[in-house]
Order: sequence, then structure tokens, then C-alpha cells
Amino acid sequence: MTEQRPKRLDAGSEVTAAQWADFLEARVKEELEAVDAVNSQGWWELTEPGARRFGVQGMGGRVFAPILTGSGHWLDQATALHIVRNQPRRTRDDLRGKLMLIGLLRAQIAEEGEPLVGPLRLVVQQFAAPFIDHPDHPEYQAPEEP
Repeated sequence: MTEQRPKRLDAGSEVTAAQWADFLEARVKEELEAVDAVNSQGWWELTEPGARRFGVQGMGGRVFAPILTGSGHWLDQATALHIVRNQPRRTRDDLRGKLMLIGLLRAQIAEEGEPLVGPLRLVVQQFAAPFIDHPDHPEYQAPEEP
């Protein structure tokens, strides 16, 4: 059962830069905990095309995520490549970059005060967009009941 994704509020709503920073920092830290729980012992790679078990393999060549989409070899390969591109070590680096961005936002808040406008706020809002269905999202609106 899929719940309808909440809509964002109108751009006119007044959410402070500090609220955006607090929300995104909390979500990034949750994501870092999830990445660390994977406890990856090295980089993930694709198996060789045509291998007996096509998919994602870890150190030592053990296939831990066979990819069989049912839509053919090219889609299987694209799906596996997407997984490899989002492996824990790479994701961790991306999340650390987001924490650095939040630090810049907080420094700008301290220097210029509220409300923050401009490109940095837009970037933070975009990074927060995937979490629109989180009840703490600054622009969260619960889906209407049928």
C-alpha cells in the first residue's frame, strides 16, 4: 500500500534558516547511522558481464546483491551500476559534504541573521526535499484523508 506523498507548502511560508539547518542536520545524521550500520569492508564492484551470478560484489568477489530485473541484461547492468554508485563509502562522503554545507548555513545565519534567502537556502531546501514525508520537515503537509 502506497501512501500519497505530501505536497510542499507554498513558497510564501516563513521557515527560518535555523529550522532548515536543524532538520537537514538531523536527517543527514540518521542517514550516516544507516550507512555505518552496513559496515562495508571495502569498495563494491560489479561482477563481470556474463558471469554466472551478475550483480554487486564486495571484497573477495562474493556476490551479495544479484541483479535480476526481468527486463534484460542492460537494465540489470544499469541497476547494478546505480547500486555501486551509491555504496556506503561514497554515500558517507556525500553526507559529510552535506554536514559541511549545514555548517556554512549556520555561519551565514550567525553573520547575517534570519531569514536566510538566496542560493544557499535553495540548496539546503533541495537536499531536504527527499524527506518531505518526514513529519518534522519544515514544509510538511500531511496527505488529505480520502
